[in-house]
Amino acid sequence: MRYFLLFILFYTVSVSSQSSIPKNYNPSNGLPSADITNLTQDITGYLWMGTQKKGIIRFDGYEFEHFTENNGLISNNVHHILFKSDTLFIATDKGLSIRTKNTFTNISGEEVLKIQKANHKILLVTKQGVYQLKKGKMIPIKLNYQIDLSPIQDIQYFENGYYIATTKTLWFVNNLENPTKIVRINEGNFTSLKLLNNQLFATTKNKGVQVFEVNKNRMRFTNIKRVTSINFANNQYWISTDNNGVYVYNTDFTFEKRISKYNGLKVNHITDVFVDRLNNCWLTTIGNGIYKYTPLIPKTTKRLNIYFENIEVDHKTVDSISINNYSRTLQLQPHQNSISLSYKTVDINNSSKLEYRWKLNDDQSPWSTRSSIDFAHLSSGNYIFQVQSRNKTLQESSYIQFLFFIDTPIYKKNWFIYSAIGVSISIAIIIIFLVFRSIRKKNAKKVKQLQLENHLLSLEQKALQLQMNPHFIFNVLNGIKALGSQQKSEEMNDTINNFAGLLRGVLHNSRKEEISLQQEIETLQKYVLLEQQMSANDFEFIIDTSGITIDLDEILIPPMIIQPFIENAIKHGISHLKAKGLVTLLFKVKSNFIHCAIIDNGIGYKHSKKEPARTNHQSVALKVTKERIESISGEQSFYISEIIENKEVKGTKVWFRVPLKTEF
Repeated sequence: MRYFLLFILFYTVSVSSQSSIPKNYNPSNGLPSADITNLTQDITGYLWMGTQKKGIIRFDGYEFEHFTENNGLISNNVHHILFKSDTLFIATDKGLSIRTKNTFTNISGEEVLKIQKANHKILLVTKQGVYQLKKGKMIPIKLNYQIDLSPIQDIQYFENGYYIATTKTLWFVNNLENPTKIVRINEGNFTSLKLLNNQLFATTKNKGVQVFEVNKNRMRFTNIKRVTSINFANNQYWISTDNNGVYVYNTDFTFEKRISKYNGLKVNHITDVFVDRLNNCWLTTIGNGIYKYTPLIPKTTKRLNIYFENIEVDHKTVDSISINNYSRTLQLQPHQNSISLSYKTVDINNSSKLEYRWKLNDDQSPWSTRSSIDFAHLSSGNYIFQVQSRNKTLQESSYIQFLFFIDTPIYKKNWFIYSAIGVSISIAIIIIFLVFRSIRKKNAKKVKQLQLENHLLSLEQKALQLQMNPHFIFNVLNGIKALGSQQKSEEMNDTINNFAGLLRGVLHNSRKEEISLQQEIETLQKYVLLEQQMSANDFEFIIDTSGITIDLDEILIPPMIIQPFIENAIKHGISHLKAKGLVTLLFKVKSNFIHCAIIDNGIGYKHSKKEPARTNHQSVALKVTKERIESISGEQSFYISEIIENKEVKGTKVWFRVPLKTEF
């Protein structure tokens, strides 16, 4: 029993000795600055420290990460740090810096000494009044001139109002907007306000600590001077000073001990006391970094916590979501198939022995110290990514998960495949239809062309049959016979020669599709000369080619296309005139066409239609010739009109055109 009691005593003394020896972090073992103004902890478990003139520091229990103006901080002189949700607020001598998703946003303004969360507001304590952070701006809060012009040290919401600590007075206001109650509670140089165990502790420079609770308030620890902060750790009050280290009191406010440079510290200037989630007590100092006091009885904790730190899609950080609070499935495009995730467990007491393992759907990794994973060129589909951690004691965290969905490429979707098949079939049907229609059109065009050619052949055959009026031939022969009976041999010989030349010209031209305009004119001249010899009425025939600048021998036209209109003008137009008749033939070249006009000064074609026809030959010849012209030149290439002057018919005009063709 004696040995057992000695063992218990030795163990107790040993543990007590170990607990009284803090672990110190300073520039000699990696801490970037020896002057620490403030310390806080974020949701992941990182410790964040503000420094004098060296920015802010992040600590995971194993290594330090340093952030300065070079990283986007507004100033390296940091007074205070506050963490809320996933945002870090940093008070500096040049205004406020806000760090969200690894990015700093800065608001220049008054020197901010402290930042507090109070009644769902972010309040900024400055050397001249209180400000509220609102819509990215520092908005001054107007209370009264004594508060607004004073250096503010701290502010806290307690008992339906706001306590405001200044360098001269502790104030109470019932509201920050149009307050109806402003009370001066106590005089003194107040340094900080802290809510502990449903009580409000107000620390001072020279009057100790004032404690407020329901319907009570009294001064405590009045013998302690130059108090900078107070906190509650291991069921004890830890009170820091800027010249005498830390005083530790029990819950009944009885003195327990004092920690200073005489029993564990190297400096006595303590700026803050902070208690982390594992109940470790941290002291921040000016001159020797930070001290960590591990509790005798570690706080009973649940499983380790693990958090996502970042997600990248195709090497770009996804800033649009709060990944740790995102319960939905992230929708990604087919090309967004490279995913990188980083995650972290911060175990301040065992940070160097942390391991992780992950699952992606049914695939699971082995335990590894790596805290990130990259997935490249993932297939389309739904994914569930899960990850957990464990420390050196093999205590495991719960799994956390992140869901994402990579859409199927459009060319692999069923609706696209079916649509593509349907469109392909439709296109094939359309192509087949167009091919058949094209073939049908070609066939129809060929049939039409054949019909046209057949019609032209028929017209040419009819034209050959009608080229010479049988009555004209009969009249010429009778005229020759009459000249022989009258012993007018010379005139008879001229007539026979003209008639023979006309017949040769008609027979020669009838074998050709086209003849020169000169040949056509010569044939017409011979024909008209015979008509003049046999006509009882004298008439004149004029040919005008002044509208043609091309050699008449070079121009080609269909044969005997003009003769029926000349014959009609002579037989039905001027034959009934008592005066001398006139037939004029005009030619003109215009717009790649030869324009031809036959003008007579006869009775008009409408009046001539009223006379009984002597023969059907002439009307058929005119109809066939008109059809020939329209077949060659198209519609609106032929017309007949009467010439009217002073409401009297003065003759007839026949106009038509044929395409201009030449031999060159």
